[in-house]
Amino acid sequence: MSYLIKITAACLLTTLSVTSYAQSLNAAINKEAASGVKLLNLESKKYFVRDADYLEDEAMKFDLDNKEVIMKDVNSDGIQDAIALLYYCEETNCHATTKSVDLAVFKGLGKNQFAKLGSASLESNAKIKSINKGIIKVVSYSFGDTDPGCCPSKESLRSYKIKNGKLVKAN
Repeated sequence: MSYLIKITAACLLTTLSVTSYAQSLNAAINKEAASGVKLLNLESKKYFVRDADYLEDEAMKFDLDNKEVIMKDVNSDGIQDAIALLYYCEETNCHATTKSVDLAVFKGLGKNQFAKLGSASLESNAKIKSINKGIIKVVSYSFGDTDPGCCPSKESLRSYKIKNGKLVKAN
């Protein structure tokens, strides 16, 4: 009898751990966005310098501004994965110099369940260029030395892939 209880308990624990690992796409993206916002806000507080002339000044606070999600089978397992660009911006004065973007990839597990494979921080603006043969190519933009504050023009191409169940940079 105790053997049956141990097996039942092991099955229950396995089910609970898989359930906490797997989540709906919306929940997975919201959790990732909340983590990104928290990190940006901590960094903002860390580097904030109070100016005696502006007593109402405080560290910038960030929020998720927009998201772009592309569904594609990145790992060739026959199940659609989610590739998301999460766009963040300062809450009260959103402009090009206060924007940042994260790439997040979620493995599709079927039945609208997803698990995060990884994420990467990009520059102030980014877009997915292509997803082909397991390689995710992202074009991101940062500010060059002579760029005005409105318009980052320094373009860089980054490539990512899934290796051993994790998102990594591809050569």
